[in-house]
This record gives sequence, C-alpha cells and structure tokens, in this order.
Amino acid sequence: MTDATTTGLPALREMRTDRRRRRVAEIEWFDALYRVYLAALIGGFVAIFLSEQVKDAPFTASQIDAVMHDGPRVAGLIIAVTIFLGLRSGANGGPLSIEDAEVRHVLLAPVDRGAVLRRPAAQRLRTLAFVGAIAGGAAGLLVGKRMPADWETSRAGFVIVAAVAGAITGAAFVIAALLAHGLRVHRAVLTLVGGGLVCWQAASVFAPSHPAGPFTAVGLLGLDRLGAAAASALALSLALAAVALLVAGRMRIEALARRSALVSQLKFAVTMQDIRTVVLLRRQLGQEHMRARAWFPLPRVLRRDPVTARCMRSLARFPLRRILRMAFLAAVAAAGMVAVWRGTTPGFVVSGLAAFLLGLDVIEPLSQEVDRPDRTDALPTERGLLLARHLLVPALATLPFVVIGGAVAFVLEPHGMTIVAAVLVGIPAALAGVCGAVINAVRGAPDPLGDANAGLYMPPEMSGMGTVIRTAWPPFVSVLGSSPMAVLVRAHDNGENLPAVMLRTALGVGVLCFLVAGWVRQRDAIRQWFRNAQKMPSSGGNT
Repeated sequence: MTDATTTGLPALREMRTDRRRRRVAEIEWFDALYRVYLAALIGGFVAIFLSEQVKDAPFTASQIDAVMHDGPRVAGLIIAVTIFLGLRSGANGGPLSIEDAEVRHVLLAPVDRGAVLRRPAAQRLRTLAFVGAIAGGAAGLLVGKRMPADWETSRAGFVIVAAVAGAITGAAFVIAALLAHGLRVHRAVLTLVGGGLVCWQAASVFAPSHPAGPFTAVGLLGLDRLGAAAASALALSLALAAVALLVAGRMRIEALARRSALVSQLKFAVTMQDIRTVVLLRRQLGQEHMRARAWFPLPRVLRRDPVTARCMRSLARFPLRRILRMAFLAAVAAAGMVAVWRGTTPGFVVSGLAAFLLGLDVIEPLSQEVDRPDRTDALPTERGLLLARHLLVPALATLPFVVIGGAVAFVLEPHGMTIVAAVLVGIPAALAGVCGAVINAVRGAPDPLGDANAGLYMPPEMSGMGTVIRTAWPPFVSVLGSSPMAVLVRAHDNGENLPAVMLRTALGVGVLCFLVAGWVRQRDAIRQWFRNAQKMPSSGGNT
C-alpha cells in the first residue's frame, strides 16, 4: 500500500521540479546551442571590435582627482534614481510577475504564501543583480582603460569592484520595490521619500561643497576604494535583501494577477520585436494614464489643421510622470554628450539611446495613427502624406527638452561654447532621436506582403539576421545623430574651428532627418517599386 500524496510545500516543490524537468526536456538542444553559438560569435566579435576602436587618452592627474572625488557621488545618484524607480514600482504592484496558474491556484491554496513567493522574489533579485553586475563591469572596464599604466589598481580590479557595485545597484531596485509593496506604504509617501533621496544625492553631485550623499559609499566601492563606508554599504544591502525576502509574502494577489497577465503579453511583444506594444504595456504596468484635462487650451489658429490639432491635443494630455521622465532622458542625453567632450567616447551611445527613448514618447500622436490603420485608410488622404504631416509637431515638441538638456550641459560645462553646442549639436541629436522612433513606429504600419511574411521565404540564418538589423536600425539612427560630438572632440584636438565643424555636422544630421521624412512620405511607393522589381526577372524567365 502506497503512502498518500503529500500536500503543501513539499507538493509545491515537487510540482515545480517536475515542470522544470519537462521544460528542459522540450528544449531542442541543437537549435539552442546553435543560437548561442551565433550570438556569442557575433556579439563577442562586435564587442571586441568596438572595444578596440575606443582609444581614449588616459586621464590626467586633475581628471583622476575629479573622478575620485565626483565619481562616487555620481554613482550614488544612479543608485538613488534606481531606488526611486523601485519604490514607484512597488507602489504600482511590482516587482514580481509570476505565472497566472500560480496566482490562481497556488496562492489561493492553503499553503504559506511567503514560502511560495520567496523563490520568485529571490530569482528576480538574482536576475537584476546579474544585469547590474554586467553594466557595472562594462563601466569599470571603460574607466580602467583610461587609467594610467602605473595606477595602483589594475584594470581587472576596476572591473570586479565596479561589477559588485553594479550588482548592488540592480538589487536595490528589487529590494526597494519589495519593501514598498510588502510594508504597504502609501504612494505619496514613497514618492516623497524617493524624491528626497534623489535630491539629497544630486545636491552632493552638483554642489562640490555639499557633504557626501547617502549612497556615495556604493560609489566608493565601485572605484575600488574599499573602506569602512563601502563595507557598511555592502552589509546593509545584504541585510535589506534578507528583510525584503521576508516581507515578500505580503504581496497582494490582485496586483500579482494583473501583472502576470500584462507581463505575459509583454514577453510575447518582445518576442515579436513589437516595441510599440512593449511601450504601451509598460505604461499599463506603471498605471500611467492620460490626463482628463489638458495642460493648456488649444489656440484657435492651430484648430484649422486637423492633424496639427490632433497632435497638440495628444501632447497636451501627457501625464506629469511622463513629462518628468522625458526631462530625465534629456538630462541623461546631455550628460552623455558632456562625457564625450571630457574624453569618454562611448558616451554618445548613451546619449543616442536616451534620445531614442525620448522620441518614443514624443511621437505618441503618430504611433496612435499607426495603431488604427482602418481609420487611417478610410480617410480621403494618402497614408504616406498623412503620416508625414504628423512629424512637424513632435519635432517642435523636442525643443523644450533640448533647453533642459542644454541647461544640464551648461551646469556640467559652464562655457559659452556649450550654448552653441546645445543649438548646433543638441537640436540635431534630438531630431535624430525622433527619426529613430519614427522609423520604429512607421515600420509597424500594415503591409500585406511586409517584413513578417517576407521572412517565411528566407533561410533561418538570413531571416534571423534581417530581424536583428530591423530591430537595431531605429536606435542606430538615433545614436548616429549623437555621434557628431565625437567628431567635435577630434576637431578640438586638431585645432579646427568648432562652430564651423558643428554647422557641418548639423547639416549632415539634417540630411539624415530629411531622408527619414521622405521615407515616411514615400514608404508605400518604395515598397511597391521594390516588389515590381523583384517580379520582373521571374516573369521574364517564365516567358
């Protein structure tokens, strides 16, 4: 006679083990290893090639002193912003997202909820700590390459300690979110506390006479300045992680059910490379809704053109958190430009990606037009012309954020040439960010024989490579718009006229933006011509 089946936590562990075993058994190992091989080969080659192309000059003695004094404060500001985002995520029901079956069956079963949720919480903590370690290690590698050869710390030492600091930063997001949700703190209190921590740390960055902020100790750890403060920060992080795992059982089932449904859709959208759907689902996860009342009334002059009025009404209802996020992205883009000017060439990549994310928010009216193709095709206007008319207002809407970025750049580099660069470099970079976002949005417009069906007639290697290129092309255009800053640094080193170089690069980026606008206008005609060109050889061969 066999024993009765156990119920409770032992049964849960057995079911999880069995499910993992089945998932592993269904994996096609040859295909998986082949994909890993291609990813490692291509990704490793690209990483090594780009790393060798970055040949920035070593830090001078004054720059080393600035890095050692300001670097920990800047790293502390990054972790302060991360904690603020974690607190907001906890207020919105995050950060856990488990499968819908576990929410509906396991969490409603007579088992300890804390024991059920502790494992996915630990997995989430481990994942973000790993991602943070990768980002921190990459930053440590860039800093280590610019340190003189006789510096007391080796490049490997910079990478290791920066990876540890990055792991703490990544884990801080999950810890803050779990504590905020588990302790059931009101959203307004969390916003006030998180904003206060960010302002405190920011004051230590922008005011040299200000004492160190609350998270400077983590920055000291990232620069290999191990001491009592850095050791205390590491010990405090481990203690808070333990407390966060203990309160994981207080997660609300309603929030978990909502997040599980949205995250499953988000994963599918990521698989399909549908960035527009990813953006919309992220807004739903953050409970970000448009304002019921506009920030400003629409002038009567702008109401004459329906497209302009449509765009202005959409932008006028942006929620405050979205506007603040866009201002933050503008500040990050400006900081990346300043980093390039100070000798860190890869900073223009950060600036371009920030401009791309800013553009995704600015082109919201155009994205909504693309989301409703039936209404667009029902209008007595050619689709390409209608979409092209949606470009003017988003382009003008970036100007206030260019002013914000220029102000941040002037604070970091208080020179008259900074204002000139904000106009001749900042405006084209912002427009290139909008162009990258426009390419990403317009390529999702319906097409009967578009990219999705074209891949069915191609080998897997070619189809996969085409998918990678189509996915990377929009942010590449945005990054290309920020690259003139690196050209400007080379021109300064060669003693050239900087305003003239800025004007030439601005014209180059302007031509790129003009080509993107022309592509939006003639996209359907270009595709029809390309299909006809493909059919001509085959029809000639058949006759």
